[in-house]
Amino acid sequence: DERRFIEPVKRDLFCSICQEVLRDPRMCQNKEHPFCLGCILKHLQLISHTCPECREHLTPETLKNPSRFLKNDLSQLKIICDYNERGCPGYVLLENLQHHIDRCGFAPVMCENEGCRTVVNRKEKESHESNLCLFRVAKCHDCRDIKAIQDENKAEIADVKRRQEEIKANQDEIKSVQNEMKTKQDQIKVRGSFFFIFVNV
Repeated sequence: DERRFIEPVKRDLFCSICQEVLRDPRMCQNKEHPFCLGCILKHLQLISHTCPECREHLTPETLKNPSRFLKNDLSQLKIICDYNERGCPGYVLLENLQHHIDRCGFAPVMCENEGCRTVVNRKEKESHESNLCLFRVAKCHDCRDIKAIQDENKAEIADVKRRQEEIKANQDEIKSVQNEMKTKQDQIKVRGSFFFIFVNV
């Protein structure tokens, strides 16, 4: 559509079949009338095996590639992006249009979260899927840190458990010593009682 171009387009850069700026141009073999490849192939298949301009015989095999001058003139045209209505503000050279479209951040893409079929601009896809989508799955962004903390906590728990076991072993040892002392005290008491009885008899 010529309205997409930043400057008026010369009339010899238009296809005489679709009346729009040439896309992937080809020429008739005799008078070099230019047409869009898609337009002239459709004409030759459905309408006539002649050039729509000069009426001379023409087949898909006899179509010529565009002249260097025609290609140069086309390549230097400045055109707005296909996604201008989605917000892309840029003009690009016609020869770079497809390259730009393939990477344009305003190209429509569908959210890949299961259950969500929202169409967003390509540059907003990641943010939408991670932060805005109602169907997003919560993801842990600090798993490494959490695992390190968990490992540290496990080590601390193991250390506490080891200390508790040491304390219990010490307590058992103290209890054993106390029992021995009590046994000795009881023995001393028994001896003292015999001694007292023996002295009083």
